[in-house]
Amino acid sequence: MKENRLKVYALGIVIFLPFLFFFIFKPLSKVPRPKVPPRLFAKGVVETVNDQGEKVLDSVYHTVPNLKFQTQSGDSLELDSLRGDIYVADFFFATCPGICPKLSNSLERVQSAFIKDHNFKIVSFTVDPERDSIPQLREYANKHNAIPGKWYFLRGSAQDVYKLAYDGFFVTAKPDQNNGPEAFVHSEKLILVDWEGNIRGYYSGIDSSSVKKLMGDIVLLLRFTEQNFNFNDQKKTSKKIFSR
Repeated sequence: MKENRLKVYALGIVIFLPFLFFFIFKPLSKVPRPKVPPRLFAKGVVETVNDQGEKVLDSVYHTVPNLKFQTQSGDSLELDSLRGDIYVADFFFATCPGICPKLSNSLERVQSAFIKDHNFKIVSFTVDPERDSIPQLREYANKHNAIPGKWYFLRGSAQDVYKLAYDGFFVTAKPDQNNGPEAFVHSEKLILVDWEGNIRGYYSGIDSSSVKKLMGDIVLLLRFTEQNFNFNDQKKTSKKIFSR
């Protein structure tokens, strides 16, 4: 009798467990998954033809322009060479007494988090190329444990840097006309750029929660490239149609 009762209990558990799991885990399926940060600054649309010969309209987004800079190692880097990589950009100068050390400390944290991701880079542009020589940049890079080939400290002409900041990344970088204590005015933003040179987001480099959000978005972009993006996928034909 006791044995029959145990069999009934066991059968009841076997029947009941699937319902228990359903009611526990079904609500979790409704929790929205994090989404890849969208591309910013749409410029218009482009008409393409897919493999089936069908016309497809896709949005066209602003891309960071290509310029060449010197690195802390003394060699040169063209921004277009970062295509295919995800990177974070910021503007600083080595003698900055204010926010720059905080920005660089945040980027040091980001570098450490993605040290094994070979298609992730960091680029820091000096807004004071006259004083930030290559040895000065190298010293600053070493101070923040920058890994060569991973984190680039870049210098170019002041005109190129300011134009790149304003027209390329849509942030401020210029001399301080009011002779403030920092001598230069520049953004505290860390700028996330994807594998096509599209801007994906702005994050405060002096706010730890914002930096944490940045790192989460980097993870999403990296995983997206691993699962869904094929760098060899080229459109056969394209015709640009820009909106006004």
